[in-house]
Amino acid sequence: MLRESADAQGQPINVPAVTRPLLGAQLPLGDELLAFADAITLGDFDELPIARADLIAAGGGGATVRAAAVCANFEATNRVVDAVGVPVNKRFYDIGAELGVEVPDHLR
Repeated sequence: MLRESADAQGQPINVPAVTRPLLGAQLPLGDELLAFADAITLGDFDELPIARADLIAAGGGGATVRAAAVCANFEATNRVVDAVGVPVNKRFYDIGAELGVEVPDHLR
């Protein structure tokens, strides 16, 4: 979804930065968004206030609220998909490999 959105807007993106943030996302607010999403995903409550403040400073309160909503939506969707055991579509295997993520056998 991120890649498609960037492509649609003619915005360059470095997708592997999603799992390797030191590579740099090449997106406006990309580094701040990665830090914010990582803090939320990892439940890092020491880092979250810092990441949130950095995102607010760089993009404003509206961007931060939208980023939090996207994180919440993905978390909810992932929980539902995992709970019902939906297999990963084969067309996403290449993206997983690019990110260094292996699709578990039970989801193939």
